[in-house]
Amino acid sequence: MTIADDLHAFRNFDVAQATASLWVFKKRPVARQMNPFTATAALMSEELRDQLKELVNGYRGSHTIAEEYNLLAQPSEGGFLSVQREETLFPNLQELIDQPLEECLVRNVKQLNNAAGYVLRLRQGDRVLYCVKKTNSDWATRKKKGVMNIFFTEAGLDIMDDPSFSIARQFDFFVTGDHILMTSKLAFESLLNHRDSYEEAFMQLKREPGFSAAFADLAQLDDYVGNNATQLRRMNVIKARGYYRNPEYLARLRDINSLRGWGIQFDDTGRIVPTGETMSALMHVLLDHRLRSELSDNQYDVPSTSLIA
Repeated sequence: MTIADDLHAFRNFDVAQATASLWVFKKRPVARQMNPFTATAALMSEELRDQLKELVNGYRGSHTIAEEYNLLAQPSEGGFLSVQREETLFPNLQELIDQPLEECLVRNVKQLNNAAGYVLRLRQGDRVLYCVKKTNSDWATRKKKGVMNIFFTEAGLDIMDDPSFSIARQFDFFVTGDHILMTSKLAFESLLNHRDSYEEAFMQLKREPGFSAAFADLAQLDDYVGNNATQLRRMNVIKARGYYRNPEYLARLRDINSLRGWGIQFDDTGRIVPTGETMSALMHVLLDHRLRSELSDNQYDVPSTSLIA
């Protein structure tokens, strides 16, 4: 199935008639021959079920486009980014939440503590829609020391003895057919470990002879990138595009840098010398995201590019 096919299936899914179940899941470090997730099912009241379904219907009506996921793209307003589910850890989670609900019901509130996220599973006939949300600071089932949970009634304020937590009025991504349709790229990458792959790819890039040979020193680059998710994504795109492997590209970079006064430094052998002041410019030129308009003669740093010729 294509992205367009699965988007069409999502927008035409009969949420009202679907059977709903709610699953809360936790994560553990990824290891061989071990599912990184655990999951339990929680019974819902009719009111909670109907409100969650209403949230899903809101996305079905408002999100009309889906674009292919890439490392630098962000979801547009009213649009999804999409990636194939088999390229992620989601099948491991799906394996758990496709089990019979009755065999996996939560037995005590401790099983809900420290949850990574929850899934509203909707089944209509032989079609299933998974609606996923990463938990945040509002998900708190344990009483906090030094704090009393209170609520308002007609009689005024009273203490809430039972632990409680909040469910957000949005979802981070949906899974239908062969694809994941995401509204929050950060939550998707966090829950399904995509950021881990960025960090490993950055380590591999620094060990690549062609990359290390282009620089006089990588210490400043390490400091600039750190564990910042955006910079790690950029380094993965730099690796994929591989302009640093092209001697002609690097020669043009030296010439245009001198002509335009960008301030990027080179040593006597032509290797790039990263500095704190020029790291932003250096990232853009390695991405080929520093462009000059033929119409206005202005130059721009752009977040992404689409090749038209």
